Amino acid sequence: MSHRGGFRWIAFDAVGTLIFADPPVADVYHRIGQRHGSRLTVGEVAQRFTAGFSRHLSTAALASSEATELAFWKKVVGDVLFDVSNPEACFEELHAWFAKPSAWRCFPDVAETVEALHQRGYRLAMASNFDGRLHTVRSGLTELARIERCVVSSEVGCRKPHPGFFAALAEACGCEAGQILMVGDNLNTDVRGAE
Repeated sequence: MSHRGGFRWIAFDAVGTLIFADPPVADVYHRIGQRHGSRLTVGEVAQRFTAGFSRHLSTAALASSEATELAFWKKVVGDVLFDVSNPEACFEELHAWFAKPSAWRCFPDVAETVEALHQRGYRLAMASNFDGRLHTVRSGLTELARIERCVVSSEVGCRKPHPGFFAALAEACGCEAGQILMVGDNLNTDVRGAE
């Protein structure tokens, strides 16, 4: 089948494009933090998460692995929930929570869009700066059943927007890079990186 622009594959970013945390991240951090002795309000948790995530992301190297992603999230959680009694136990509980499909929801238009693209003959992939937990999340969300490939930065050794990430995506899809249309919510990582 011939497609507009010569695209054979459509690759979607995951968080913020196809899926979102439900309940929201700040609510989960707040609830789990309270179980471990935190006295922060949900508003304080939300502010600290936004600041901590942005700060650590801005200094993160584009090299990635499961170990570096784990270390990244430990820093974020430590910054947000600095007042818990057992930081390691709190982190482990949060890390496990976001590995569950039930912690995530697809945006309302995802199922219809994915099915329509499949019916038009496009092959579908996910291309994310998540970590290996994304495979479990994806397999547990029925709306994503048509997604054939899942390329994760921690498994290919580099994060978007590194060219190596997109080379790995093309390799996983078995096609030329120009035959993949990247769809995402971040101008730098999803658009400029793909270009």
